[in-house]
Amino acid sequence: MKKLETQSITQLLEIIPNHPGLRVSQFSDGGEEFSTILSTLCLEREHEYQLNVLDESFLIKAKELYGNNSLSTVKPIKWNQRRYSSLAKQYDVLFVTATIPEEHRKFFAKSIHSHIKSAGHLVLFLEKNNQKNSDEWWSFLEEYLFVAISSLDIFKNYDILIAKKMHGWGGK
Repeated sequence: MKKLETQSITQLLEIIPNHPGLRVSQFSDGGEEFSTILSTLCLEREHEYQLNVLDESFLIKAKELYGNNSLSTVKPIKWNQRRYSSLAKQYDVLFVTATIPEEHRKFFAKSIHSHIKSAGHLVLFLEKNNQKNSDEWWSFLEEYLFVAISSLDIFKNYDILIAKKMHGWGGK
């Protein structure tokens, strides 16, 4: 993951309500800046935090940094898993800082829907100024009934797509 601006991370994390007991998840393939600030915020606010790690070399470090308290879980995952959670947990906010391979994007958009609570948010970090990539994600999110999709331009190296899951919308 490319460098992120601390002030922009803090600004983005304002999307997380300040209520104890929320569940926050992140999909990461490396880069400690975002995970460190997010895990600290979750600990301070008593949110449950799950870090899903796709890179084996980052997994060991992530377990050392973020897996040492009762509110945090670090687990390895692969993009082609049938489910991304072995438990029936649903998250209030799900951040994707990892780069999702093109061949797994549609499956991910479909599968992740069941991991987010109704009215929960999905926050995707996308390559900066790649309109084709952004349009593709937008289309997948609409197809799998995410609503209120919007983009944010707050990072130097990334565009952010935010979408909301709403139960009962879409008629599929």
